[in-house]
Amino acid sequence: MKHTKDSHSESTTKSNSRGIASGSSNIPIIVLLLLHHAIKTESLASNPQPKNQQPKTSSILRKFRSNIPSSFPFSLPWYEQGLDFSCTGCGKCCRVDGDVWLSPEEIPQIMQVLEDNCDSKDDSLSLKKFREKYVKAEIFAQTNNGSEVEALTSETWMCLKREEGACVFLDSSSNKCGIYDVRPVQCRTYPFWPSLLESPEDWFGEAVLPDDVEITETINEEGGSLGRMRYWSPELGGCEGIGTGGSNGKNNRDIGRDNGEYDIASQMTQEQMEIVAREEIVEKMKEAKRHWKRFPIKEIKESS
Repeated sequence: MKHTKDSHSESTTKSNSRGIASGSSNIPIIVLLLLHHAIKTESLASNPQPKNQQPKTSSILRKFRSNIPSSFPFSLPWYEQGLDFSCTGCGKCCRVDGDVWLSPEEIPQIMQVLEDNCDSKDDSLSLKKFREKYVKAEIFAQTNNGSEVEALTSETWMCLKREEGACVFLDSSSNKCGIYDVRPVQCRTYPFWPSLLESPEDWFGEAVLPDDVEITETINEEGGSLGRMRYWSPELGGCEGIGTGGSNGKNNRDIGRDNGEYDIASQMTQEQMEIVAREEIVEKMKEAKRHWKRFPIKEIKESS
């Protein structure tokens, strides 16, 4: 959650009075060293290791970090106990108004899958056919006198076409992705994008109700409106699979209430939801972050 300078100053003052920084805004050096070690230890712990090699200090340091206010560095993420998420197979994320760009390494992987699914050699997929059938835009394409050639460069990015308001690879009859096993990073990391994991408000703001579920419950303690709870739309998007059930004794609805913001009603049963562990969340978030970091947004804007 973003904080203004005033709210940050107020939080700092309260923390100082509790002894986090006595007489100074600087955290004691020993605390910083412990926290630095905690981060390194946590990184090691997130990788599979034999039990006898698991860092012994990890759980202790995580408990220490759990007492750090969320607005301070080194605090545990708000989704520490995991998040309720289970894909409902609605296919709506494939119908959002927006573009899906393939990175250079994703293009040959997808082409190989499509090639393997060809019924005969006559249906074999050349780069030219792939462009004509599936691609609506391309940057860093290899050219010869202004004409595209049958080759890819290590920098080629391609934007997928849309058909009838959906991704070209979505089977409208089954709501299934035709290239699911090699679907783009943009798709396979959703909804665990960095922008949606910054705070509970951002995460729950992406949650939507199924079309056949009637909004009947008020959710804030003052009896006000349903806040951000809404139905999906092509313009705003949203995810039906984001739930608000409990996890390890802590209900995600309580998180919103603890923050003094809003609460969300979920009409999916707990049996329909799954708790996605923090480790998987972080892994997907980092994958998405790496992808967006190299995304050629400047060149795409210039070419559009």
